[in-house]
Amino acid sequence: MAEIRRFTLMDGLLLIVVLAVAGGTRAGYLISCADSARNDGPLRVERPLPELDSLVQNLKTQQRFALTSPSTGEVVDTAALSPGYPILMAVVNRLVDDAAMPSTMRWIQCGLGALTAGLYFLFARRAFVSLVVAVLSGLLCALHPFWIIDTATLADGTLAAFLLAFLLYLGVRSSQTGGPLCSLLYGLSLAALALVRAALLPFAIVGLAWFLWRSRLLVHGWLWGLLAFLGFIIGLGSWSYRNWELFGEAVPIVDSTYYHLWVGNNPHATGGPSENMNLPADPLGSPSQRTERDSAFANQMRQEWNDHPVETVRRRLKSGLAFIFGENWFTKGQFAEPTGSEEIEPTWLAWTYPIALEITMLVLLVLGLLGWRWTYGWRASAMPSSLALIWIPLPYILSHAGALSGPRLPLDGVLLCYSAFALACFLPGRQLLWDSERSAILRSEPRP
Repeated sequence: MAEIRRFTLMDGLLLIVVLAVAGGTRAGYLISCADSARNDGPLRVERPLPELDSLVQNLKTQQRFALTSPSTGEVVDTAALSPGYPILMAVVNRLVDDAAMPSTMRWIQCGLGALTAGLYFLFARRAFVSLVVAVLSGLLCALHPFWIIDTATLADGTLAAFLLAFLLYLGVRSSQTGGPLCSLLYGLSLAALALVRAALLPFAIVGLAWFLWRSRLLVHGWLWGLLAFLGFIIGLGSWSYRNWELFGEAVPIVDSTYYHLWVGNNPHATGGPSENMNLPADPLGSPSQRTERDSAFANQMRQEWNDHPVETVRRRLKSGLAFIFGENWFTKGQFAEPTGSEEIEPTWLAWTYPIALEITMLVLLVLGLLGWRWTYGWRASAMPSSLALIWIPLPYILSHAGALSGPRLPLDGVLLCYSAFALACFLPGRQLLWDSERSAILRSEPRP
């Protein structure tokens, strides 16, 4: 196998700079705009789950992932929502009191956001064998305004972005050098990402299949593939077993798939969430109602597809656009919405962030897609990010996206890495960024 460039003192110092910038910007936002992490701040780019408080409270007091049914008023176990983020909040709530829990979670998200920027630095360094691209990727992630604003929101966007960055780095590292710990952690991180966001389960499965195929070229690759597979199964197994015990069916993560498909495929679908819709059934109803509910959703969708095929395709286009921009950008012309917090919005924030969010989206779309095309020669090592670019949006395109940018937030890191690559190609003397030896290392497949 070709030798990978060693981690030097300069690499370490630049990584520390990236971490410091990322942590400093997020901490500064929490202190100056969110009352030292005591509230959500004046803006949000992702909407938290309305059922989050109920889930966390039931997890803490009854050790049950349960909700209060709107139809009966009873507390019932549910598999309608992804468990990852509520479980993390419940764990934090057991360590601190109720009053300190929200601020503690925001500071944890501040740390996760800083680590996310550092992980993309490490990912780009290995995937593209360029310290310049690594530094640009880390700094772009550190200064990404969508992620900075989302630090103060109690939602799963920051955690999902961190897990995606973690598994991308583990994936590129394991595919080059193998190793038991990295392979096992790669499988576990795929499972953790799917548990945080059930819509990312298809990407997790494809990411695991890619690693199993790639590991055949590594020394002892069968062992590394087996460890990644076991990590993935172990990560999902306990939750799937819980669902089997409670509901008597194999539900990997959530049982609300048909509901979300219906939200994106009914006559009133707009590409966004189910606001102002007359729902034919309670999406969070009791488990005994799930089979009947799913059958009704499936029949209605099938009828809609048969009767209105053109509108069905148009809805898929709307869902894709809503995934990229958020539905509010088309209806209200904004990427962020006010939270209703009593904290007065700073003057500098009022005029800075609207233009910053617009410019950021332009960079993500133009430079991100351009960089994706230019990294074709590095496709072997950067394959996990290419898979993310295709498979993460797919479930949202087939169903529906959100009012804001929440569904897209984890994918922003991948687009920022590609944007960094494109920026590096525009620098003077860019031919020095990748010498012939490094290009040969990246383009060559590992050999046993």
